[in-house]
Amino acid sequence: MFRIYPAVDVKGGRCVRLFQGDLSRETVFSDEPWEVAARWEAEGASYLHVVDLDGAVAGRLVNLEVIRRIMERVNIPVQVGGGVRREEDIRGLLDMGAARVILGTRALAEPRFLERVAGSFGDRVLVSLDTRGDRVAVQGWTETLPETVWELVRVLRECGVRRLIHTDVQRDGTLTGYRADSILPLLEAGMRVIAAGGISSLRDLENLKELVPRGVEGAVVGRALYSGDLRLGDILPLQELE
Repeated sequence: MFRIYPAVDVKGGRCVRLFQGDLSRETVFSDEPWEVAARWEAEGASYLHVVDLDGAVAGRLVNLEVIRRIMERVNIPVQVGGGVRREEDIRGLLDMGAARVILGTRALAEPRFLERVAGSFGDRVLVSLDTRGDRVAVQGWTETLPETVWELVRVLRECGVRRLIHTDVQRDGTLTGYRADSILPLLEAGMRVIAAGGISSLRDLENLKELVPRGVEGAVVGRALYSGDLRLGDILPLQELE
């Protein structure tokens, strides 16, 4: 399978894109994120990737009503992350209509929590591994964990996690291209990976699609869609859905 996930990032109730995850370097694209989500659905998207940026920093869901409106507005599956720290958050989002919930900070810092929710929710939870070099950024990319990526991947495997969203933080929002080789060690560790960060061309996506036999499952595309560097209709033919 190879799926394209248009990104809808929410900050202050608006649809924005950040540069390298810097909250002070935002570009606002819409005051109505639910209408942006509807646009991507109308253009053929089969799944959306929605992140509460305020929530990621605050450690709790902040833009919950916006997320609710997005899921009420579209008929396609939505995966949601940003500030999900409790089992109640996961259940609440799933009950609200989310197809999958993305975990980050607490899941990476507390293996027992991750093992418990992975056992309870299975493939309905994903882990986001956001990297700067061989280190992992958490708390809305404002902090870095002491463990290396590879140490954390071993922990994730022990907790039963096999699917990740990987973001190259240094390239996210920069339109400088995705380094496909950055996920090779994750694939070699047996992880299934959805790639994100810097994707700006058809070639970026073609390079990722070549890695499908090794475990790549898709790509999150953000700024390139909003800037017009990529058009959803041009890249959706790359999809191979089950």
